[in-house]
Amino acid sequence: MNALIVYHTVTGHTKRAAEDIAEGLRSGGVAVRLEAVSEARELNVADQSIVVVGSPCHAGSLAIQAGVSGPIRSFLRQWADSVLTGKVGGAFAVHSTYGGHRTVRGIERRLRKAGARIPEAGVVVRAGVPFSLFTGPMASEESQEKLRAFGRALALAAEGGCGQGE
Repeated sequence: MNALIVYHTVTGHTKRAAEDIAEGLRSGGVAVRLEAVSEARELNVADQSIVVVGSPCHAGSLAIQAGVSGPIRSFLRQWADSVLTGKVGGAFAVHSTYGGHRTVRGIERRLRKAGARIPEAGVVVRAGVPFSLFTGPMASEESQEKLRAFGRALALAAEGGCGQGE
């Protein structure tokens, strides 16, 4: 089984969250490829069982663009409406104060539109500081474990087990 995790990061927090999810997926027997959206050109998702997308929360408390970062929005628009049919999808967001749940819901909507099955509610973790281009505080160990558990749950769902969101 293969998984692709695509993320956008400015300060490194979202990359760290992607690495934690990848750790959980790997512990479930999944081969994982991590791709920064800036490096992700035309990604072939045909050989992926799981596709996970992550974004920092950008003004996520506002309805504007659901708080999803511009590079992730552009990336998600590339996909045809059925390109993820038969695949498990997942979303995650990192925020410094609030709004990350809106960001996750925005990503999940696009994944569903592309045909993905979303068996688990996306994960939101807190890290960094508001309106900052520097790293700031990292996610807590509890949050990191939440991300690893999310990866394990997606691996189980892709094997045919049921996730809580089904």
